[in-house]
Amino acid sequence: MSTQELLHEIEALPKQEQVWLLEKLSALTEAEIPGSFRQGMKEAERGELLDLDESLKELDRP
Repeated sequence: MSTQELLHEIEALPKQEQVWLLEKLSALTEAEIPGSFRQGMKEAERGELLDLDESLKELDRP
């Protein structure tokens, strides 16, 4: 699962579950969070993620 897919899954959760998840995530130590996830979150913060559906639509255009 990509970082963007994960973010979409989190956004789809009810607010109460989002708060619970963020509380749990904030309690994790850096060593418990995979480097690839941390990198993906930095990319998301910088707005460097692509919407895969939109990108594929552009590839299909003549």
